[in-house]
Amino acid sequence: MTKTEALALLECGVTELAYKLSISTQAISQWPEEKIPLAREYQIRDLAEGKEPLKNKVAVD
Repeated sequence: MTKTEALALLECGVTELAYKLSISTQAISQWPEEKIPLAREYQIRDLAEGKEPLKNKVAVD
């Protein structure tokens, strides 16, 4: 999935996408245009289907 396809799929801009993924707009700007990171692609597809995207959970002991 390209960055442009991801934005079009969710019908949003970079700022809104960053908010939905709980990441910074700077992180998105570092993605290559031709192929976004696979984990982010899965999250974006979940969002497009109305599901809550998987979030990184850190175990604290």
